[in-house]
Amino acid sequence: MASYKGGAITAEEVLRESQRLPPTLRARFEQGTGREEFIRAMVDKRLLALEAERQGFTQDPEIRRQVRELEERLTIQALLAREEKSAGAPTDEEARVHYQAHIERFAQPERLRIARILVEVPPGSPHTAWTQAQQRAEALRRRVVTGEPVAKVAESGDGPERSRGGELGLLARGEFGSAALEKAALALTRPGEATPVIEQPAGAVVLVLLERLAPRVPPFEEVREAVLGQMAPMLQRRAFEQVLARLRKEASIELSSAGAPAGASADVDTVAQH
Repeated sequence: MASYKGGAITAEEVLRESQRLPPTLRARFEQGTGREEFIRAMVDKRLLALEAERQGFTQDPEIRRQVRELEERLTIQALLAREEKSAGAPTDEEARVHYQAHIERFAQPERLRIARILVEVPPGSPHTAWTQAQQRAEALRRRVVTGEPVAKVAESGDGPERSRGGELGLLARGEFGSAALEKAALALTRPGEATPVIEQPAGAVVLVLLERLAPRVPPFEEVREAVLGQMAPMLQRRAFEQVLARLRKEASIELSSAGAPAGASADVDTVAQH
């Protein structure tokens, strides 16, 4: 992709370097002048590195120390990753045992599928604007109450949810963003039932109940992936402890009195894992 006195930039290197960029920034440098600019920046970086090496900075004791520490961290990570991989994934039986032991983590509270109809009021608007918004919201509410489909009524609202039929999705207690909205929503009992107009910072709001789901504990099969996700840190810890126990046994470790102060009670495994 580019050459310079002392080296070259390959397509593989450009690809690898570009993959480190955030997706939005990466698109800018994928083609045309942006790609050329990116490659020139890589060449500049190489020239600076070569000059630093020529001037002897690669032999600086502090830099060498930091390089050794980085290499140590990377190689330890690779070792532990291999140990975790060789240990294998937990069996279904192990996952089921974990699920039963922590079943409260997977319990789902009562949830409400809610639609919102919002009539926006810009910040700083006069009282008359609020009055008009409440009147408009009440008119939209009456359309719902008289049986007009919620999705059609929501199209006349102002919120971003209008493009998806007003739906906000499933919400549990504590997820409504407002005590007033939560109280009004929880009072709804029948699908299609609407709250009174509620004044909120964004404007006048009407909530409509689409569905009410009772609390439940999903079966293991439904949450299997979540169970495995919760087990991952435990399995990583187990692999870490096993390899460390083996290495300690083989190393014949001896601490001098200066290295083991009386009364020390640090969690050595926690420090080592960090």
